[in-house]
Amino acid sequence: MSVPFFNYGARYAEDRDVIKDIVFQVGVSDNFILKEGVADFEQAIRAYTGAKHAIAVSNGTTALSVILRALGVGPGVDVLTPAFSFISTASTIALLQARPVFVDVDPVTGMLDPADLEAKITPNSRVVIPTHLFSVMANMSAIREIADRHQLHVLEDSAVALGASMNGTKAGLLGDSGLYSFFPAKPLGGIGDGGIIVTNDDELGQRCRMLRNHGQDGITRFLHHHLGYNHRMDEVVARYLQHKLLRFDQLIERRAQIAARYNEAFASLAPDIRVVTDDHYDRVYYTYVLQSERRDELQQFLQARGIETQIYYPLALPLQPAFAYLGHKEGDFPHAEALTKRSLALPLYAEMPDEHVDLVIEAVLAHSHQVAVHV
Repeated sequence: MSVPFFNYGARYAEDRDVIKDIVFQVGVSDNFILKEGVADFEQAIRAYTGAKHAIAVSNGTTALSVILRALGVGPGVDVLTPAFSFISTASTIALLQARPVFVDVDPVTGMLDPADLEAKITPNSRVVIPTHLFSVMANMSAIREIADRHQLHVLEDSAVALGASMNGTKAGLLGDSGLYSFFPAKPLGGIGDGGIIVTNDDELGQRCRMLRNHGQDGITRFLHHHLGYNHRMDEVVARYLQHKLLRFDQLIERRAQIAARYNEAFASLAPDIRVVTDDHYDRVYYTYVLQSERRDELQQFLQARGIETQIYYPLALPLQPAFAYLGHKEGDFPHAEALTKRSLALPLYAEMPDEHVDLVIEAVLAHSHQVAVHV
C-alpha cells in the first residue's frame, strides 16, 4: 500500500459536485473576478479572524508583494527575513529592489531567532517578516518588543497558520499586517491558488486594496491612484473557499489528531528524531516536520515502503543561487543550514485514513529500531 504525501484526490472528493456547481454558476454569471463572491469571502475571513480589513489576492506571494509595496519598500530599504523559509519571504523584497537581510533561526523551532534579529537590524531596516512554518509559530511577543523599540513594521507571514492563535489573538493579527495562503496544499486549500491580506490599519488596508487592482479605488473604474498590479482573486476560488471555510475547524481538528498520534509515537525517539511540541499557543498543522540526524536514510527507508515525504527546505535561503549577489557563504547561518540537513515532512492531511497514519508510524519506528540495532 502506498501512502501519498498530498493526495489531492482524497482532499477534494467530498466537494466534487460542489466544485462543478460553482464553476457552472460563475461561468453563467458574467462575474468572474473580484465580484460578490470575493467580497463575501473577505467578510467571512474578517469574521473568522477578527481582522478589520481582509483583501483577497491571487496567492500568498502576491500578498507579500502588495504589503511590502504598500509600505514603501524599495531601493535603500532593508527588510529582515528568516534564513530558513520559502523563497517568497525574500524574493518579494529583492524584486522591489530592496535588500533582504537574513536572520538565523532558533535551532529547535526553526523560526526567526529574536536575538539574531536584534543583531541584524541596520539603520535602513524598516520591516521584519517573522514566518510561521509547518505548524510552529514564531516568538511573536519577543519579535514585537524588538520591532517596537526599533520602529519596525511587523509583517507576519502567517500563510500556513489560518486558525492558529497565540495569547488569544489569531495568527496574522499578531503583527501590523499578515496574510494567509490558499494554495491547494494549505489547511484551507482552494481549487487553484489564492491568498488574503489582513490588517487592522485603515490606511494600509486601503492602499493594499488599490494596489491589488491596478491602483483603482474600487469606486471609479479606470481612475488609477497608483501603479498597481493585477493580483486579484477570481470568483470560483473565492466561492469554493467560503464553502470550505464552513468546515474548516473540523479539518484542522482532524489534522491535530493525526499530529497527536505522531507526537505520541515518536516521543521516545529523541535525540535521533526530534519534533517541536510546544503547547503555549493553539497550533494548526499544515505539515508535520520532524528533525532526524539520519534524514536521508529515513527518507529512503520510507520511500522503499511506499511512503512519500518532502524536504522543507533543502537549502538555506542565503545560499540559494538567486541570492549569491548578497555574498553569503556556508557557515553564516549555522542553525538554518543545519535544519536543511535534518528536516523531513511526513504525510498529514485531514482526509488521511487511519491505516495510512499507522503505516507511517510503524515505518518510522522500524527505521529507528534498525538504527539502534546497528549502532
